Amino acid sequence: SCPLFWSEYEGHCYRYFPINKTWAEADLYCAEFSVGIRSAKLASIHSWEENVFVYDLVNSRVPGIPTDIWTGLNDLRQEGHFEWTDGSSYDYNYWDGNQPDDGIHAMPGEEDCVQIWYRQSS
Repeated sequence: SCPLFWSEYEGHCYRYFPINKTWAEADLYCAEFSVGIRSAKLASIHSWEENVFVYDLVNSRVPGIPTDIWTGLNDLRQEGHFEWTDGSSYDYNYWDGNQPDDGIHAMPGEEDCVQIWYRQSS
């Protein structure tokens, strides 16, 4: 079972914190919620169903879902080789059509961490 204010999905506990942090700050902030052998990490998403769960969780706290929700997915260690901070396998993705683009619209080569947000299908 999950602690108060956390939501369970497939044996894992999730919580959305509506605070503005960089990816590195968010990663460290999550770690502060580790208890004993249970480590807290940014979310790793392994299926469409889990993706929907995470969306619904955030949307229930902040209707209209913000566009800056960090996940644990990153390619910090090796460019183009994505991995989850919890060490689980990278077995699912739902990239937008022009992603990943490594930040070509901002500072090339400077985009290594993954955000998630919901977009209505057209």
